[in-house]
Amino acid sequence: MTENEKPTVLFILHAYQPITQSKEVLERIIEKCYKPFFEKLIDNPSVKISLNIAGCLLEKLTMEYPEIVKLIEKAKDNNQIELMGSAFYHPILPLTRQVDQAYQIQKQNFAVSGIFGKTPTAFFPPELALNPENIPIIIKEGFKIMISAANSLNVTYGGIYQLDNGEEIFILKRNKIISNRISFDYYKREATKLENEISRTHKLDKLPVVLAMDLETFGEHHSNYYNFFFEIANRVSTITLTEFQINYNISTPIDFLYFTSWSTSNEDYQKQNHLPLWNHPDNPVHKLLLEHMKLLEKVKEKIDSGLWVDDYQAAHYSCQLWWASGLKMQHGFYREELILVGLNYQRLVLDSMTNELEEDLKQMILKESDEIIQKIEQILTNVGK
Repeated sequence: MTENEKPTVLFILHAYQPITQSKEVLERIIEKCYKPFFEKLIDNPSVKISLNIAGCLLEKLTMEYPEIVKLIEKAKDNNQIELMGSAFYHPILPLTRQVDQAYQIQKQNFAVSGIFGKTPTAFFPPELALNPENIPIIIKEGFKIMISAANSLNVTYGGIYQLDNGEEIFILKRNKIISNRISFDYYKREATKLENEISRTHKLDKLPVVLAMDLETFGEHHSNYYNFFFEIANRVSTITLTEFQINYNISTPIDFLYFTSWSTSNEDYQKQNHLPLWNHPDNPVHKLLLEHMKLLEKVKEKIDSGLWVDDYQAAHYSCQLWWASGLKMQHGFYREELILVGLNYQRLVLDSMTNELEEDLKQMILKESDEIIQKIEQILTNVGK
């Protein structure tokens, strides 16, 4: 296949580790994934990616593992990486108050621009969880293009989403089938099989194939899998999100944005189960964890500032909900200790916040917190029996 015949692929990679991640696990991921991936990226100068690093992870890498940030910066300076915006602590945006969404998006922008010298204009919603109410905030923060879940739009590929005031953003759909097949090693590392599927899709649409996956797929989830990534990346032409927007004139209007995530099936959506891994209607732990988060939000409405403000934002991180998703579901994940890590973090933040309240109100809120925590612990105890 000649250079001109190569299919074009837009690789969007998402790196995230929660603020509660252990040092041991993070260092394993760095050694198995981040370090070899970015070293190989630099060694393959024709390969380009759009990269979102959750701000909480980027901050950790900058302070404790600067060699990784230097690799990313070198690839960026080589025009191989476009850095994307997101929400700093990886909350699920539709489950987060609008004022808190703005805080986290702004904090992410500040981190990316402060470390790499450029404010991003492409946006990655955590878990691609998105509803129409999130869009005005994303546009207000200066974003021009974003990625969304495969079943989020009423158009086949992507297009222009316009607000009533005339402001607009270009939204591009993820190719779920090929992205998921790569994520779960469907091709058994046979690059020709994947190349052929990408080529067929590219010829059908005559547009770049949009693939979005966790960066941890390539080395952490599958050992040495970064070798497969670069094998296929060198068989295709790669571009970034912004290059896509510049080179492909797609002006299709988006009339409707569906409330989904990259884990929301069409069947889930029909049942109005928009966020099955983070807010499943039949999952009592999801309901109680979110109820406990609402307690924090209730206190913040009364006292808007304090030394705890950033910890309050961090307490909304998504993993505590994700680890509870296997409860009373046919699929998903379940880790009692990691659910409790998130819950305990919430409670420590709540303790700090309520210290600024009158004693009667403080005790009332902490009593409500205790009752929620006891209910969660009881559910987890019964599941373990």
